Amino acid sequence: MSKPFYNTSTPFLRTISDSISNGSRDWAIEWSLSEIERPIRKLRKRYPDYTTPSDCKRLGQLFLQGRVPKEQVAMAAEDLGDGANVIGLSDKAGKAFAQSIAEGVRVVITKRHVIRFVGYYLTALKIDGASDKAIEKEAERMTLSYKSNGKQ
Repeated sequence: MSKPFYNTSTPFLRTISDSISNGSRDWAIEWSLSEIERPIRKLRKRYPDYTTPSDCKRLGQLFLQGRVPKEQVAMAAEDLGDGANVIGLSDKAGKAFAQSIAEGVRVVITKRHVIRFVGYYLTALKIDGASDKAIEKEAERMTLSYKSNGKQ
């Protein structure tokens, strides 16, 4: 799977997509780095010793503090994307969770990665057996969470 099932043309993602487009880059980064904890936990259950996702998140946080350059974060996200491909050889949901985390970290490069994070995360949930209703409910939760900041 190279593309997520859900994207900007998914009707129930239009509101969050618009909020991302119209919102600030700083909020996109902050929100994304917070939200990626959900797929990190899911991946940690599958692969308890796989620390790359948490390491990537930490680098993103250090970037926000001005302590590492964005190029370092981008390289770590690439490594995570490569790891996702290896995971994908035997675990399609695990691959999508890892891809979602990588996209969530890539927000430091450009905020358009936020919607890709959302799409991959929802895709991972679907592959992992979540119902359509559960997917839409999670999308709604994410939309409300994104819009709740007020920095938009």
